[in-house]
Amino acid sequence: MIDTHLHLWQLWRGWYGWNTPALGALHADSLIGDVRDEMTSAGVTGAIVVQAADATAETDWLLALAREEPQILGVVGYLPLEDPAEVERLLLAYAGSPLVGVRQLWHDHARQDELRNPDLIAGLALLADAGLPVDIPDAFPALWPALTHAVDRADRARFVLDHCGKPPFGDSRAWREWELRFIELAGRPNVIVKLSGLFGGSGSPNAATDEELERVVELTRSVAGADRTMIGSDWPMSRDRLGYAATLEKLTALISTWSAAEQSAATSHNARATYGLS
Repeated sequence: MIDTHLHLWQLWRGWYGWNTPALGALHADSLIGDVRDEMTSAGVTGAIVVQAADATAETDWLLALAREEPQILGVVGYLPLEDPAEVERLLLAYAGSPLVGVRQLWHDHARQDELRNPDLIAGLALLADAGLPVDIPDAFPALWPALTHAVDRADRARFVLDHCGKPPFGDSRAWREWELRFIELAGRPNVIVKLSGLFGGSGSPNAATDEELERVVELTRSVAGADRTMIGSDWPMSRDRLGYAATLEKLTALISTWSAAEQSAATSHNARATYGLS
């Protein structure tokens, strides 16, 4: 099993302005040593570490960790996609490194339409040429219109929809809108859905019911299919609700009715294909 969404950080580095004491248990360092044993006990052979700061310095730090830690299979790092010339330079600099994807914290930016920026679309085309996918965090509701535009304009790029786009658990009115948008977007062949962030933290602030979780998984299977689905712990974002191993247990339980081939695709094969793992 490959965990496709693990976060690591050291708060003293100063890159994580969003991580304040108000977040309680989240306001603490998160290092591979904190979850190494739990990964093993959960049957996880390795993880993709995903950026949590829009800083190339953090990307450099995570890549250095990946070179040292065999359980870090790759890094989804930050690149300034709105600056194609700098993207070209950095892609050359990172050639041969454990960089396997790119992400920005667009949901935290003041402008929610950055994914319409022609320069950013050009940056996405460069990622496509380099064989790197782009992860999109917390898309619903603000990012969705611009994201749909980017998916269609940069149709050679692969988009990973983190946390299923952030379903609005506990809000029946918003749920219908999310469902319609999810069906529309996840049906596109260049979109991969990540079953992650479903138990708090990056996902909805409300705890999901069993029925809501089952509906998310059912939609993902029917719209994206098992061949465009991956699972991720989103650790430590759910630290105040679930432990690492319990998170993976719940995720695998949610897909336990899938065929053996479908489960293998969602827990391992798709991660290797999407992120170019050997």
